[in-house]
Amino acid sequence: MTTCKALIIPADQSQPARVESITADLETLQFLVRGNIEAVSGDDWHFYLNEEGKILGLEPNVRAGALVLQLRGDVQDVYCGDVVFLGATPDGDEADVPERVRFLAALIIGTAQPTA
Repeated sequence: MTTCKALIIPADQSQPARVESITADLETLQFLVRGNIEAVSGDDWHFYLNEEGKILGLEPNVRAGALVLQLRGDVQDVYCGDVVFLGATPDGDEADVPERVRFLAALIIGTAQPTA
């Protein structure tokens, strides 16, 4: 199993965004987003969110939207619920969230220091 540093951004803005090491498997990702996962991809990053977030009435994730706007230059959807940002290896496996994404997150939304 792959262990990666992930950027986790809760939809609830009273909860801090954080970087932590996770086991990047389906079960862990589903636990973190509280349901089945959907992926949104960028150049060297992607994030997972609850695929039924809008249907279930989960809170919009304004901070994730702000970060995607800075990373891509546009936001193509309203992201609802908690999100988990990761990177990818050249062959498509999960990897640590890219340093530039962590840096932008710290500037835009503020994030806690990585945990072990």
